[in-house]
Formats: sequence, C-alpha cells, structure tokens
Amino acid sequence: MVPFFIALTRAKDRKSAFWIGYLTGFLFFAGMLPAIFLLYPYANIFATMVGYLLLVGYTAVYFAAFAVLMRFGPWRSGVLFPIAAACIWTALEWVRSWMLTGFPWGSIGYSQWNNLPGIQIASLVGVHGISFVIVLFNAGIAVLICNRHQWQQEIRSVVLPLILTLLCFSYGVFQLKDAEPVDNSTNAETLKVALIPGNISQLHKWDTRQFPTILQRYMNLTYKASKEKLDLIVWPETAIWNQALTGEWPTYYGRFAQMLRNTATPILIGTANKGETDKAIGEFSENVKKSEEIYNRVLSISPDGKIHESYAKMHLVPFGEYVPLEHLIPDFIPNFIQFKPFTPGKTVNLLPVFNVKDKTEIVSNGLGPPYREAVSTAKEKTDSQKTDVGVSICFESVFPDEFRRPVQKGARVMGIFTNDAWFKGTAFPELHLSMAPFRAIENRIAVFRCANGGFTCVVDQFGRTTTPLITPDTTEQMLITSVPLIPSVEREQTLYTRYGEWFPILCALICVGWFGRLSVLRFRRRHS
Repeated sequence: MVPFFIALTRAKDRKSAFWIGYLTGFLFFAGMLPAIFLLYPYANIFATMVGYLLLVGYTAVYFAAFAVLMRFGPWRSGVLFPIAAACIWTALEWVRSWMLTGFPWGSIGYSQWNNLPGIQIASLVGVHGISFVIVLFNAGIAVLICNRHQWQQEIRSVVLPLILTLLCFSYGVFQLKDAEPVDNSTNAETLKVALIPGNISQLHKWDTRQFPTILQRYMNLTYKASKEKLDLIVWPETAIWNQALTGEWPTYYGRFAQMLRNTATPILIGTANKGETDKAIGEFSENVKKSEEIYNRVLSISPDGKIHESYAKMHLVPFGEYVPLEHLIPDFIPNFIQFKPFTPGKTVNLLPVFNVKDKTEIVSNGLGPPYREAVSTAKEKTDSQKTDVGVSICFESVFPDEFRRPVQKGARVMGIFTNDAWFKGTAFPELHLSMAPFRAIENRIAVFRCANGGFTCVVDQFGRTTTPLITPDTTEQMLITSVPLIPSVEREQTLYTRYGEWFPILCALICVGWFGRLSVLRFRRRHS
C-alpha cells in the first residue's frame, strides 16, 4: 500500500485525492471481482456485466472516501499520518462490511491468512484489527520515504508501527507455542466427520434431469465413508432437492431413507425447502404445501429420519438469492437469479448431533416403529453425548460478527456449508477459503468446510488447516477426519466472541471525534 499512500501525500487538493483513491479502488476491486461478470453462463450476461460494474464502482468509493478524509487533517508527516490512516481505513472497512447489506470481500487483513503468528491477535480484535496493523505499518514506511531527507525526525513514524507489529507477532508465537500439534488431538474431545462435497457442476445442480446421477454420487460416497466409525456425515449447501426428503419423489426418498438406515449415522445436509421444517423426512404437512416462502437450510437428520433441528440462512446474497427493493428495480435485474428468491431465516439455531453407539439394532430394523423406537432408546442413552454444531451457510461466513453468534449460543464446532461452483475457474473459491482461518481464530473454535465446487477442509482454532484440501475439480473424493470440539464445560469466550467488532467501532468513534473537532475549530476560525 506504500505507493498509494505516497501518491496521496502528493495530491494537490481533495479533488485530486478523490480520483487517486477512486482509481486505486476501482482497479483493486475490478481485479478481485471478475468472477461476478463470469456468472453469465447461469444468468443474463447484460445483468452480470451491469452488476459487476456497479459493485466495483460502489466499493471503489470507500478508497476515494479514505483519500479525501486523509486530506482533511494536519497529518502530512510524523506519527499522526500512520495513526490517522489506520483508524480511517479500519473504520471505512467496517462500514463497508454492513452498509447496503454489507460487502466485506477485500478487507486488507485477509491478505495475511497464511501468516499464522501474525493473525492470532484476531481473537482479540478480529480481521479488521489485522487491517489496522497492516495500514499503520505501510503508512509509516510511506512517511519515511516521502520525508527521507529528514529521516532523523521522521523515523518516529515507523517506530510505533514496528513496535505494534512485533507485539502482534510475539502474541501469535506465544499462542502457537502452547497449541497442540496438528497431528495430535488425543487430549481433545473430537467428532469424527465425513465431509462429502460432491463437486457438482452448477449447470447440472439445478437440472432435475441430473438429480438421479447427483444423488447416486452422494450416496456412493456416503456408503464408502460409512465403512469408518463415524459420528457425523456432512453434505454441502443445497446438496439435495427437498422433494427427495419430503417423499414427493417416492423413489428418491426411498433410496435416501435406505441409506440413512444402512449407515446408521446422523447427517447434516443442505437443502432448499418451504415454510416450517417438518419433524421428520417423509412427511409433507399441509402447512408446508401452502407456504410460498423458500429457505436455504441445513437440516440435522438422525438415522431414524427425525429432523432434530434446522437452520435457515439469514444473510442472503443480494441479487443472487433475493432482490433488494425489487419493486423499485427494472424488470431485467431479477433475471440475475435463476430461481425464486429465498426468504431469510430469523433465528440462530444450533444443530444437535446425537452419538448413536449401538448401530447393530438400528441397521437390522426397517423405517417402521421398531426402528424409530430403537433409535429413540439409543438417543436417550446418549443424550449426554449430544454435540451442538453451529452453521454458517456460504456468504454468511464472510461476516465475522454474524459467525460468532452460534459460538455465543454454545456451539462446540462450526461448519461452513457452501456452494462455490458458481465461480468455477476463478479465484473466488480460494478467496472464500482464506476467510475460514480468521473465523476459527476469532472464536477459538474448529471449523469444517464442506464446499461443493470449493475447497473442503478442517481448520483448527489456531487457523491451521489440519487436513488435505479437497479441491473444486475432484468429484469422487471425501474427507474423513476427527474435528476437535470446544470442551462441554463452561469455558471463557474470546474477546472477539464476546464483544464482536468493538475495535473498528472504536476506530470509527475516534474518527468521528477527530473530524468533529477539526470541523469546530475551522468553523471558529472562519467566524472569529
């Protein structure tokens, strides 16, 4: 970021600063977001082009606003310049994460996702705190370069950033020093999970003619995984058509129910269903039939077909899953999405998973009452072994303040269910992956990712990827691994889990006070 800051110090006025900032931001986001334009195989090409240009043009405004605000103050040299730059940048990055539903992609802190010692401080200040340190350090170097002829005086501009950076690394090294080795989880309670991404092409995913093949792929992989002693099976976001769960498609329902019986293992599965979720698969209540609302959900289904709980995605993708202010937008914009818009969920629900130890009796019975009775009895015996899983569906995982809510409610492990197949061949799946280590560190909780068309893996509470990556191009792979759980006894939550975005809010308040004071002083000068 040093060249950008040097250019700002040489801007003649606010107008030139605005255009320097806007051009920088436009190039930055134009280079990062072309995957949106490349959505045209699934949507109207004119709509994707317009959406791409509008989003790039909008997000570039934050760079321009930063450049203009940096011209307001008296900071052209010394330590005030990097402090002001870091506070203003962090505040604007936070505002961008919620303004107009929010778009936090491109936060500078994510550039350090592989720098494990440097990002452990995220458990205190979140990803925006990492952005603060990066901007502070870069701005300090820029000041020193611009005033190199007076370097003895300006050296102070890099002392504070250097000290803060060293403190962050020292904190990270201290945290990682006490961390259990990646290949040794014997001292921690774990959940043995089979992650089955499937990696279905987006062109096939919503084609009902392809559903028999898709279902068979997931079932084959599930049967293969069930040879291990599993606690949980996971399918990704919208992996299965809901008609195969309700019994509307009897053939596919029968095959899925048979799979549940044979594997005798709880499953978390992504689907899109209407209205309130029924209590068990194979049911299709009148209430659901009459509902017009469609939700993007993850269901927790036990081997007897009972649906213990469901979570509906709360933060939907604008123009991808719903159309904001639809009645005010031209008719061609809704064509950007290829199906009826989703309805946002309203509550944060944890998904319980019950560890059924004795599977012999379950497998030997059918889906009738004896079978359900056997599972219910097993459930009663193992209720103390219930594991509450927190869920974040796709776009939600990029919002750290939302990701922490299931952890606050008592989730012992977090799962990211996503469908990144929309962006095959672009950098988006990896950009999405880079956010998972921060979510894990911020809350000190293990995170598993089950990604159709993306990267499937497990990240531990220190942001370390503990498993091989299943890449978007593999269709017959699955990941069987033990995921560490937060202890069931009461444990202290991280500062970030408890207070969320306190740090960028503090930066924003400092900026408001700072510029408010400058405005008052200038007003007094004009009228004195």
